[in-house]
Amino acid sequence: MPLFTLKDVKSLCGATSYKRGEDYYRTGKVTRLKRSADGTGYTATVKGSKSYRVEIDYIDDGEIEAFCECPAYYSYEHDCKHIAAVLIAIYHLDDDQPVMGWGAQIRSMEDFLAGRDPMQANKYDMSRPLTGPSPMLTVAEKEAIKYRHAEQLIDEYRRHSLSHAEFHTDSGLVRESLNFEYTLRIEGHHMPRITIEMRAGVKRLYVVQKMESFLESIAMGKVYMFTSLFSYDPLKHEIGGKDQAVLDLLIQMKRTADAYREYYAGLSQYGAGVNQRALFIEPRVWSELLPHLASVDARLEAGGGSKPALELRQDKPSLKFQLTDQGNNKYQLQVGKVSDARLLPAYNCVVIGGSLHSMEPQEMQKLSELRRLVVSSDHKGKLDISGAQLNNFVQHVIPALRELGQVKLDTQIRERIQEAELFIQLYMDYADGHLTARPVFQYGDVQLHPLEQREPASVDEEGRILIRDTVREQGFLNFMNDSVMHRDRHVWKCEIEEDMYDVLYHLLPQLEEQVEIYWSQSLKSIVRDRKQQPKVRADLAGDMNWLEISFDMDDVEEHELLHIMQSIVEKKKYYRLRDGSFLSLEEEGYGGFSDIVDRLGLGVTDFRGGVAQLPAVRALRIADYKDASKSTRFGRALRQFLNQFNDLEQLDYELPTGIQAQLRDYQVLGFQWLKMLSSYRFGGILADDMGLGKTLQSIAYILSEQQQAQEKKLPIMVVAPSSLIYNWAHELARFTPQLRVLLVAGQKEERSAIWSNMSEADVVVTSYPLLRRDSEAYSDQLFHALFLDEAQAIKNAASQTAQAVAEIKAAHRFALTGTPIENSLDELWSIFNVVFPGLFPNRKSFRDLPAQQIARIVRPFILRRLKQEVLSELPEKIETVQYPELVTEQKKLYAAYLTNLQQETEHDLKSAGFQKSRMKILAGITRLRQLCCHPGLFIEGYKGTSGKMQHLLELVEEFTASGRRLLIFSQYASMLQILKRELEAAGRTLFYLDGQTPAHERVELCQRYNEGEGELFLISLKAGGSGLNLTGADTVILYDLWWNPAVEEQAVGRAHRMGQKQVVQVIRLVAEGTIEEKIMALQQRKRDLIGEVIDAENTGAAALTEQDILELLGV
Repeated sequence: MPLFTLKDVKSLCGATSYKRGEDYYRTGKVTRLKRSADGTGYTATVKGSKSYRVEIDYIDDGEIEAFCECPAYYSYEHDCKHIAAVLIAIYHLDDDQPVMGWGAQIRSMEDFLAGRDPMQANKYDMSRPLTGPSPMLTVAEKEAIKYRHAEQLIDEYRRHSLSHAEFHTDSGLVRESLNFEYTLRIEGHHMPRITIEMRAGVKRLYVVQKMESFLESIAMGKVYMFTSLFSYDPLKHEIGGKDQAVLDLLIQMKRTADAYREYYAGLSQYGAGVNQRALFIEPRVWSELLPHLASVDARLEAGGGSKPALELRQDKPSLKFQLTDQGNNKYQLQVGKVSDARLLPAYNCVVIGGSLHSMEPQEMQKLSELRRLVVSSDHKGKLDISGAQLNNFVQHVIPALRELGQVKLDTQIRERIQEAELFIQLYMDYADGHLTARPVFQYGDVQLHPLEQREPASVDEEGRILIRDTVREQGFLNFMNDSVMHRDRHVWKCEIEEDMYDVLYHLLPQLEEQVEIYWSQSLKSIVRDRKQQPKVRADLAGDMNWLEISFDMDDVEEHELLHIMQSIVEKKKYYRLRDGSFLSLEEEGYGGFSDIVDRLGLGVTDFRGGVAQLPAVRALRIADYKDASKSTRFGRALRQFLNQFNDLEQLDYELPTGIQAQLRDYQVLGFQWLKMLSSYRFGGILADDMGLGKTLQSIAYILSEQQQAQEKKLPIMVVAPSSLIYNWAHELARFTPQLRVLLVAGQKEERSAIWSNMSEADVVVTSYPLLRRDSEAYSDQLFHALFLDEAQAIKNAASQTAQAVAEIKAAHRFALTGTPIENSLDELWSIFNVVFPGLFPNRKSFRDLPAQQIARIVRPFILRRLKQEVLSELPEKIETVQYPELVTEQKKLYAAYLTNLQQETEHDLKSAGFQKSRMKILAGITRLRQLCCHPGLFIEGYKGTSGKMQHLLELVEEFTASGRRLLIFSQYASMLQILKRELEAAGRTLFYLDGQTPAHERVELCQRYNEGEGELFLISLKAGGSGLNLTGADTVILYDLWWNPAVEEQAVGRAHRMGQKQVVQVIRLVAEGTIEEKIMALQQRKRDLIGEVIDAENTGAAALTEQDILELLGV
C-alpha cells in the first residue's frame, strides 16, 4: 500500500503538474518502475519529449522526497509532472504485480547475469508499460483487484502478529534455536551460475525440499512442515542473527529464482525439472551475500557432491607466472593454474585449487582475457613470445600480471630489465610575453623527452629494457593537452594573459603533488608572493555615527590600490601590477575584503585614499563576519557596538519604576532591545509569536521614555487596527495608570475636540483608517516615538494607509507584528521603509538583492521569539481580553435599547420593587448582551453585521494562517449557527457541537479534532463545559461572557489539560463601551469572593444583587 493519497500528490506537485502527470501515467509513459531493496523508495523513467529518471523516497515522518532530472524540477515551486506521474503509478501499483527487481521478467540472460534490471512484469500484460487497469480484464481479475488491498492488509497484519507473537505461562516459554547448513553449487559452463540449498532443524537437520515455500513461511511467520516428525514453527523456534541475515537476502531473491527458471527452461536440460530445493543466486547480490555466508555453516561444491568442498574466500587468488628464455630469441610465459581456473565473470569470482576467490572487476577482465588466450594456444598453460615482441610484452603485460599475482623472470631477462620509479618533471619558463612548459620523464638515470620523440625508446644503447609507467605517463600528457596550454613543437605554450594566470595559480598547484616543477628566474619575477595579504581595517568614528573601512597593502603604491580594489569589486581573479607580476585576488584575504564590500554595498567610488566612510548602521551587516585569513581587523569601538547586537543578554537597561506588571525574562530582553535600538535612533520590528506580550514590552518602553518625551513636550503615538485601539487604551490604563492616554476615535467632530488636547497627552492611540483620514491633522505634529501594532496593515507601500503612516514625524519608530512577511519580501521592505527609512535602497534595488543578503541586513532589527522557545517562562494559559467596537448600526440599536431598559427598570423598581421586577430586568440585560454579540440573535430581519463577529473572523484568518487550531465558545447556539454560516462561506473546515448533538457524536467529533482534522470547533458554552477533552487545540476564544466565571473556566479546561506540552492562549471578546465591560469588571471583583465563600454553582445571574443590576445598567 502506498503511504500517500492522490490528494497528497496534488498538494506536492500542484494542480497543473498533477494533471499533466496523470496524462503521462494513463498514456503509459512511466517505465522501468523499480522498488529499492530496502522497500523505502522507487526509481522510474518517464518518457516525454525526453526521458527523465525519477527517484522517490519515503522519509521517517512519512513525508515524501522526490527528485527528477528534468530542468523544471529546479525551476518550479512544486514538484514536476514527471514526479507526479511516478507517484500516481506507485499509488495504483498492485503488490501482486512485481516491480522491476527481484520478481522481474528476464529479457536476456546476459542482462540477467550481469545484474542489469529488466523491464517490470505486469500481471496481466507483460508487454505494456504502467498505466491504469486494463479495460479488457475478466470479471474474476476485476474482483481480485477490487479486494487486493484488504488481502494485503490481512497478510501484513498476520505476518506482523505472528512474528511478534509470544505465549506466556508462569514457567515462561523458551524457544529452541533453529540450526542451518547451507550448500552452494556452481552449475553450467558457458555461463556459470551459483545455486544454494539448505538443511535446517533443531536436534537433526532436515533437507528443505521446497526452498521458496520455506522462505515464504519464514517471511510471513507461518508454519513449514519438513516431515511428519518435524515442522518449523515461529512460535517455538528462533533464528540466530547471522542466519537471519542470510535468509533475509534469500527471501529477496526468491522471485528471481522464478524468473530464472522460466527463462532457463528453454535453454538446457535443467529447464524441465528445476530442483525445487535450490535457489538461484543473482550475481549482483553475491558480493553482499558472501560475507554473511562466511560467518555461517556453508560449503561450496563444484561438479557434484563426490568432489571435496571448496573453500569460500573473500580475497583474490595467489597466482604465479614465469617468463622464461627459450633460446634462439624465443620466450615463453608459463601461467601455472590459470588454464585450470574456472571463471565466474558475472560474480567476479574464480575457482582455483579448491578455493573460490573474489576479484575486482578490472582484475577479472584481465584474467578472463589471459585464460582465453592461454587455453587457445598450442601449449596448454603456456604462451609463446617472439624476440620482437619481448620489449612490448615486458612493457605492457608484465605490470598487468603483477596485479594478478607473482611474476618470476629468468635471470637473463631480469638482467636486461631496468625498473625505476617514474618522476615527471616540468620546466616552466617566461619569455617574450608567453609561458612555456617542457616535460621530462625520469626513470633512474634514464631521461625521456615525450614531446621531442614520437616513440620514446624503451631500450637504451646497452640493450636494456625499460619498464615504463605508461598509464601515469599518458595520464599526465592527456591532462596537459586538455589544459589552456597548446602544443608548440617540443613544449606546451600559452600567450593570453588570463590563460597564463590560470596555469600559474590553478594548473600548477594541481600538479605539485605528482610533478616536480622547476621555475626559471624570469618566471619567478612575474609571480607575487602568495602569502602577502591585504590589510583591511574597520572601526566606528565620528561619535559612533560613521563606519570607516580602510584597505592597504605593503609594497604597493597608493595609486594602484584603487585599481586593485576595483578588480576585487568586479570579482576578477587577479590584478597585474605595473611591474608585470600577477597578484592573485583569489586568496582568502582578498575574498574577505570582497565579502565585506558586498555586505556593505560599497563601490570603488566610496573609497578616498583607500578609506570608505558610511553610516554606522551598515556595520551590522558584517556582525557575523568571520575572516579565515586574519587579514581583517575590527577596532574596539566597532567590536563593542556589534557585541550589543550579537549578545542581547549583555544589555542592562533598567525597567521603569511604576509599571504595574511583572515582566518575564524574555519580555525584559525585548524591552532592552527596544531601548538599545532607540539609543542609536534605529527602528525595528518586534515580531514575537502571538500571546507573548508585545504590547506589554512596548508599554514598558513607553513608560521609560516618558520623562524624556515630556521634556520635549512630544507624545508617543500608537497606531493599531480599529478592533485593537480599545485594547491599547485598557492595557495602558492597567499597566501604566500614571500615563495620560488620548484615544482618538469617534466622528470627525469628536476627534477634532480630542486633537486640541494632544499637547497634554503622554500617549496618543488611533487606528489605521482614522490616521489615513486625519493625516493633515498630524502633518505639523512631532512625536517622540511611533508604534505600529499589527504592522502588516502597511505591507503595501503604495496604499494610502502606508503613505499616511510614513508621513508621521517621529524620532523613534517600531513595528509590532507576528507576521512581518505574509506573501512576499516586498512587505518587509514596506514596513522597514516606515520604521527605518534608509535601511534599504529603493524598492527596485531592494528586489535585486538576494534573499540571503536581505536576511543578513534585517537580522539585527527584528526580534522574534516563538512560544516553544520561551515555554519554560510561560504560564500554562495566556489569558487576554480584546475589545472590539460595535459597528455603527449596532451602536444605534444598542443605545436605543439601553435607554429604554434604563427607563423601564427605574419605573419597575419604584412601582413593583426589585424582587418582582427581577426576571424582567434580567431578560432585558440578556437582550443587551445579545446585541453585543449580534443583533440578529433577536431582531428579526436584521441585515447588518456585528463588530464582534468581524473581529472574530479577522482573528480566525490570522490564527489559522499561522497553523493555530481554535475552540470558539458561545452560550448562544443561534450565535454559533451564524458563525458557522460565515466561516463555512469563507471555506473554513470546522466541527460544531451544541446541546442537540448526540453523546456518541460528541466523542467522535472530539476524537477527530484531536487527531488533527478541521481547523475550528464551535461549541455551545454550556454543552461543552464538561466531559470533553479537546487537547488538539491551542487557542480558546470566548465569544461572550457567562455570568458564572466557573463555567468559562470549565470551557477553557477543554483545551488545557494536565500533561499538555503546549501553552493554551485564551481570548475573551468584550464589546467596548457596553454592558459586557461592566459584567467583566463585576466578575473580576467577585472572583476571589467566589473562590473563598460563595458556591461556584450559585454565582450566575441569580446571585446578582439589586446594586449589581443598577451598576450594570447605569441607573
